[in-house]
Amino acid sequence: MIVCVIEEKTKVFELIKNIITANNSENNINNIFLFGLSNLDGAANTYPDIDLAVIGDCNNKIKMTCPDNIKSVLLNIDNSKNIKLNKDAQIITCGLKEKDTAIFSSINLDDGNVILDLQRSIKNINGETLEPFEKQIDIPGFAANVKTEDLILAFTALMFCGMA
Repeated sequence: MIVCVIEEKTKVFELIKNIITANNSENNINNIFLFGLSNLDGAANTYPDIDLAVIGDCNNKIKMTCPDNIKSVLLNIDNSKNIKLNKDAQIITCGLKEKDTAIFSSINLDDGNVILDLQRSIKNINGETLEPFEKQIDIPGFAANVKTEDLILAFTALMFCGMA
């Protein structure tokens, strides 16, 4: 599995890496190749196929085009206004709006958990259909002070890869 995180700062990339490491999921680490870029344009020449591009907090002034080698794109549409998406890629939006594909239906930082709500069917990294569901996910201690938008991107990416 090849997952590319595109963002100006490595907040979501580090969060995904830390959650995988905190879960001590050696099998998961071996099954996923995670790397970061600061711009989508670099993804076209990096690998022939990228299973998932996670677009984190990108400056809306930067214009990017999603190359054809990306199969699925995960993003918060509010932070990605100047991105031209590949028409063949599966687009998975996540955020705090009811129209997003994945949202947190509950955030309880006192108890250290969130409820991830997949609101419509998507194909996961293995090509299997994930039907809508709600799932409680425990937040690792280091993630308690992370922005909600970064947290939902990380958990949705891990869910897409079968790790959450």
